[in-house]
Amino acid sequence: MLALALALGSAWGGETPPRPRREISVEDVLRLALERNLRLAAEKLNPERADQTVVEEQAVFDPTAYGDLRASGLKQQRKEQGDLTWQRKASATAGVVKLFELGTTLDAHVGGSRDNNNLPNALVNPAHDETAGVSLKQPLLRGFGVRVNTARIAASRNERRIALAQLHVAALQTVGDAKLAFWELVFARRDREIVGRALERADKLLEIVRVRVQAADLGWDDPGLGQATANVAVRHEQVVSADDRIRRVEDFLKVITELAAEPSGWNLELVPTTEPQAGAPEVDVERAVETALAQRPDYKAAQVAIDTRDIALDVARNGLLPKLDLEASLGYMGLGSSWSRASESFDNFNHYQWTAGIVLEYPLGNRAARARYQRATLDRQQAAIQLRALERQIQLEVRNAARTVATSAERLRAAEASVKAEETRVRAEELLFREGGREEGRRRNAQDVVFAQDALADAERRRLRALIDLNAALVELERVKGTLLDSSHVLFVGE
Repeated sequence: MLALALALGSAWGGETPPRPRREISVEDVLRLALERNLRLAAEKLNPERADQTVVEEQAVFDPTAYGDLRASGLKQQRKEQGDLTWQRKASATAGVVKLFELGTTLDAHVGGSRDNNNLPNALVNPAHDETAGVSLKQPLLRGFGVRVNTARIAASRNERRIALAQLHVAALQTVGDAKLAFWELVFARRDREIVGRALERADKLLEIVRVRVQAADLGWDDPGLGQATANVAVRHEQVVSADDRIRRVEDFLKVITELAAEPSGWNLELVPTTEPQAGAPEVDVERAVETALAQRPDYKAAQVAIDTRDIALDVARNGLLPKLDLEASLGYMGLGSSWSRASESFDNFNHYQWTAGIVLEYPLGNRAARARYQRATLDRQQAAIQLRALERQIQLEVRNAARTVATSAERLRAAEASVKAEETRVRAEELLFREGGREEGRRRNAQDVVFAQDALADAERRRLRALIDLNAALVELERVKGTLLDSSHVLFVGE
């Protein structure tokens, strides 16, 4: 047993080679995450995509030019006379049509044609004609109004606002994840220090046992030797687990910040330089809730969704009306045996044609329009309920986060007192065991010291966990309030 104890130190040899170190602060983590995070980079494209949707919907009101160029020929034999007739015709038309936001469709066009034939009843041969005209269509009931005809533009603008809100949510989540990962790295490294100190205490206890065995104060078969040896082995196992935890947290942080993309990025040892906050201000819950309802981007997005439902409801309500359209047209013509004579005839404005009328259309029963209106009404009601549900969820999240801050602060204070008490206990137990003292009639043994050391290590870890949980709770509180970017000195540029 003694030989095993003496050889134990060499059994843990074979240290891993040192890794390249990089000191990093919480500000560095946030900057890298906001600049490089791939999920956030993908989310940043959504507002740009929404911008293109707005442009696409606005293009409905762009004027459209059209043209038509045709040539035709006809040759046939008349049954009565038995002679052949022929006709050759060429025509060209060009125009521009535009839809206006009021629902008006305006079409302006010009054209000309040449007709050459051997028909006996032709007034002019060859015949040349020129035309110019304009036609108008104006909805008077269904389809009338700026609100109805620009509904898709307004809805696409709302989608852009929602995309910006979702980007804001993604930025909040990214910053929150980056901060939490940073504090978890602080925990992992400091937990490694706690385990290291526990290992040092275990080695120290083992050395005391060795000295007492060699001094014949303890027998070679004393259980204290085995207890101290096993204690060292347990501490070494905890060191290995702590090192593994550090690497895992580092890897997660490297993914968030894209440090993994750098050369040898996966092998970097990240050394946090920002100290965690050991205290917390008192949280005014009601004011925090008000702030969250004013700042949370998902709540703003839900409000925008209601506006979109209002637009759809207005369009559906307009769809209940009959289709009543005013249609009018005016055209001028010129005719002659040559282009010059046709132009002279056109310039005199003696030949024109106009039409005006009203077109009425109404589906009997109008069931499709009524169904669309009812569905739009239900959608509006559903969006309002979802907004209220989100409001309750925000209230719950803020209250829970504020409570967690207060609880973590209390835990930290209690853990501080526990650590101090356990440190005193360990010093006393080690002193009693080293001197072979007795307490309450019982001689102190190695197991007493091991128990005390375990209790101290647990108290130190509870204190560390409470400290990191407090900082994580502060991050979560700012996130659920929607102010995490502001508190982290990050400016979000929206509309």
